[in-house]
Amino acid sequence: MENEIIAVQQLIVEYVETPESSEALAEEQFIEMIAKRVEELMETNMELFFNHLYRMDVSEQKIFRALHPATELNESVYITLARIIYERQK
Repeated sequence: MENEIIAVQQLIVEYVETPESSEALAEEQFIEMIAKRVEELMETNMELFFNHLYRMDVSEQKIFRALHPATELNESVYITLARIIYERQK
């Protein structure tokens, strides 16, 4: 199981292009790391962000729900999207 988590983390790191090491991070820490990169990409290069989501085959419906203004979230949209990405790559 631990090897699977590390493999998933490495895949995600490739897609979000973060320089930080993915080894031995707790799930929540890793989601926060992804969220930071999601925020950065959404604010600087939305096209690249959506390209990454497309390449990871993330559900368009889940993305739409996370981004839709009528959706009530208990957390930031960046964390929500990071969770969606993490679950997809898990």
